[in-house]
Amino acid sequence: MFKFDFTSSTEGADHADNSENEKKAEADRMIAKIEERSITSAQSCKLLNTSASTSDKVKSCVHEHVEMHSSSIDGLHYILPQQTASSEKNTDLIPGVYEGGLKVWECSLDLCRFLAHVMDGTMSTESDFRHVTEAVRRSIENGGSAFELGCGHGLPACLLLRESVRRYTNSVVVFSDFNDFVLRDVTIPNALLNVCGLYQQQGNDSVDDSASQALLKQSIYAGGDWMGLSHKLSNDEVVLPATERLVDEQFDVLLASETTYTTESCQDTAYLMLKHLKVDIGVGL
Repeated sequence: MFKFDFTSSTEGADHADNSENEKKAEADRMIAKIEERSITSAQSCKLLNTSASTSDKVKSCVHEHVEMHSSSIDGLHYILPQQTASSEKNTDLIPGVYEGGLKVWECSLDLCRFLAHVMDGTMSTESDFRHVTEAVRRSIENGGSAFELGCGHGLPACLLLRESVRRYTNSVVVFSDFNDFVLRDVTIPNALLNVCGLYQQQGNDSVDDSASQALLKQSIYAGGDWMGLSHKLSNDEVVLPATERLVDEQFDVLLASETTYTTESCQDTAYLMLKHLKVDIGVGL
């Protein structure tokens, strides 16, 4: 449909200016509302202790395998929690109550394979992808960092964590999910399972201890509203348990899959990318 505007050019310019001002005012109101929420939700944001999970318990769970279709990046494993191994009813999403984290969503697998192709060098080298490649590779090097929103099983972040451990770097991966029990029942076990698998492949004599230490040194698991974690990051309240090293509030890579399904979650994701990606070099995927 076409709409003809017969106002004078001056009137048209004035109308455009007013429209831009209204958009800016609306954006300012939205940001103020988000920042207010970040303060109130910070109190309920919980940083979980990974030492509660043991590799023996993880190994006894039912596992699934995800192939990366990569020549040099191994596949990932993830557990099937007991309550979902026999029934799909628990995977329903209930906004504000349960955000679907016990289900492995197809988009997260696609993101894993994309990351694998970036790391193994088979991704396009065109200029449009070069900054993506550089950011992903930087995230698993010394000083690198990644942050997965609404991680659920956290497979994309597990992949980056495992590959950084493989390279003996001190990079950091932050896993964030609305539900604490999702982090406890699937995210942390998945991270432990895949790092254990790496150490077994390398012939490590103390797989369990090494994997547990790797998680304590290089990963954070935060439950609750994303905005609460954002507030904690911005106020230097997030530290790695094993080293008490402060986690910087800006990241090389911010990951999100199947998270932008409401207007509010879209606004939150955009806000977090603007606030927590490294300026000019950080990439949101």
